[in-house]
Amino acid sequence: MKNLFLISLLILSASVSLAQKDKKEKKDPWTSTELWELIPINRQLSHDKIDRLQKSADEADGNLDGKIALKDATGAKMISEAMFNRVDQLQIILENLPLDHWKKVTNFLYIEEDLKQLNFDLKNGTANGIYYKSLIKNFEDIFKKQQENENLVEYINNNFSRSVYGSMHMFKDDKPAVAAVYNNMVRMYPDEMMKRFYEFSDQEAAQTLMAAIAPQKPNLILTYATSTSAERNAVRKCQDPLVKKIVEIADNAKTPLRAITFLDELNNGTMTISQMNGFTEDNALYFKNLILKRNSPSPLTKKVLDRESKLMALEYVRTMNELHDAQDPVRFKCIEPLNAREMYFLMVLCSDEIYTSTFVGTFNRMLTKMAPVKGDAFLKELGMDKFRTFIRMSAGYNKLSQFLETMEEANRNNLMAEFVHNIDKNKETDIEDAVDVADAFGSINDEKLLHYLLDEVKKDYERTYREDNKRGLIVYFLLHTLCTSIINPEGSSDELQAQLKVPPISFVPNKNILDENGVVNELVFFYGDDDGKSSYANYMSNYKSTEWKIEKNENWVTLTSLLGKPIVIYANLPLDEPKDEEAQKLMIKYLEDKNIKPSVVIHRGHSYHLPTTLKYLTADDKIIILGSCGGYHNLSTILGSSEDAHIISSKQTGTMFVTDPIINSVNKRILEGKDVNWIEIWNELGVMMKTPALQDKFNDYVPPHKNMGALFLKAFKIQMLENGLM
Repeated sequence: MKNLFLISLLILSASVSLAQKDKKEKKDPWTSTELWELIPINRQLSHDKIDRLQKSADEADGNLDGKIALKDATGAKMISEAMFNRVDQLQIILENLPLDHWKKVTNFLYIEEDLKQLNFDLKNGTANGIYYKSLIKNFEDIFKKQQENENLVEYINNNFSRSVYGSMHMFKDDKPAVAAVYNNMVRMYPDEMMKRFYEFSDQEAAQTLMAAIAPQKPNLILTYATSTSAERNAVRKCQDPLVKKIVEIADNAKTPLRAITFLDELNNGTMTISQMNGFTEDNALYFKNLILKRNSPSPLTKKVLDRESKLMALEYVRTMNELHDAQDPVRFKCIEPLNAREMYFLMVLCSDEIYTSTFVGTFNRMLTKMAPVKGDAFLKELGMDKFRTFIRMSAGYNKLSQFLETMEEANRNNLMAEFVHNIDKNKETDIEDAVDVADAFGSINDEKLLHYLLDEVKKDYERTYREDNKRGLIVYFLLHTLCTSIINPEGSSDELQAQLKVPPISFVPNKNILDENGVVNELVFFYGDDDGKSSYANYMSNYKSTEWKIEKNENWVTLTSLLGKPIVIYANLPLDEPKDEEAQKLMIKYLEDKNIKPSVVIHRGHSYHLPTTLKYLTADDKIIILGSCGGYHNLSTILGSSEDAHIISSKQTGTMFVTDPIINSVNKRILEGKDVNWIEIWNELGVMMKTPALQDKFNDYVPPHKNMGALFLKAFKIQMLENGLM
């Protein structure tokens, strides 16, 4: 019995043991939350590496709390759940799965790679919650498919996202799968993958990439087609029809860089390479064809067309600029063969470089050739291409009324209404267009027209409010405010400043222009032509040796005030060209070496010298006086370097007989330790300008509180920041 009992006990014990073993074997590893076996010593290192990478990610926000902290709280929660909680579970799952040692180690390495990505992105501030949630899901999906020996290509194509690219280390030896990833990446992120081109330059995806970027950057494909780089092979192997047309241009066009502008015509069969070769080698014919093409631009080559049109227009404008001292028949001979349309584009495409006299001469010739077509009909024939720039320039050069007189009054109103309407509709040009409108407001002297424009701006203001279009609402609020201030010039400048939320616009606080030693440093640029030498002599006559200490070296003169508050002026000598610019460079280097930062900068010279002066502007400049023709038309360029500067400029002809009194009035206030008040200065100067001719010249100068384009740009940036739109 005893033996029987023992035998029965052994049988029962064995049965329980087998039942427990069977129960354990039926567990699903993917739902397991605890280890079934101890981790062997030879895999413990894999877990330690994962734990250390998790800790590093956890500590990235300064707190070791098992959570990721980001501005995007939802994204941070996704990352914490995926990369901490789920990865911990996956470590258990992989250990419990019936895999051999090396398969487990390999998959732990894959998880390490995912965590290394996370640490890198956290360090660079680019971690994205959705990406990392997807990355861990990819790991599980791909792992399961690999265990079943399933083809990954279908999964990749059906579930593709950027995170699949991030998971590619899991199947880097699976060539079809890798090819599928690269093909999807180049379609979805062509610009990004262009930077990674050498990762896959030998794969089909390289050709797919060339086909993807060809519609946006045909000139880049042309560059590759004519190069000796790896990109050349991808382009020439690509069977995409558009890419093949670009290769045809590369191989058969006599001037490929010009011919690419007409890719649309070659692609749709309306032009042949032979026809292109017939005009692209002749500058005049090329320009005419570019202007004709502007009436039917295509997304394929719009940027190339804009660039080429401007380059060719600049050749004409620079020729006329360089002949500024010649008689009109000589100076404007180069544009006599052009029609009105072509002259129009010379002006609007070269607004930053065209001289006042060049614009006026071209404008007058355009009107003559435009007749008997009315101005509004003429602009419609051009598809209203850059018409806001034209209206702004015409107003700035006091030619708008002359242009408007070519049309019926009702059509004038319609044109000017279109000038201010729907600026917000094109996000690529809305700010440029709004600045054009603001600048035009500041130049229009017709009060009836200004009231009409104000009413039209109000309509768009109300429209953008109804549409809850915040960006558009800001644009039209600012334009309405600026137009109102012009109509009511007696209104408080302080009130305008408060509405625009910009720094003081009617004065520069004295404290803002002092350096750390309480000195105001001024920088004056002269040039070595006859006008510059005359201007320099007139300028120096204002500084008496009893009031100023005058020190001169071979490149510049230094003027130091002996009476009143300290001012130090550095002015280069007007040496013969090109020594004048060398003197400027040496003067600037001296100031930089001494850490002297001018707060007042003055340009003395023709407008064609202005770009040289502008390159020396800095954020320290608080007052900028442009004593040159047409300096007003460079405001946006100046504000790019000197955001807070108060700018005085002329719409047309600058003259030392106005510029010098302005400088003297500014210095008088600085010497007295006063704020530089523009309203006071302009009232004083208005009395000083005795003759009608001088008064006309003075009226072309625009004080800082009347620079509407500059005020718009400053106010727009502030408003956008305050409304969280930048």
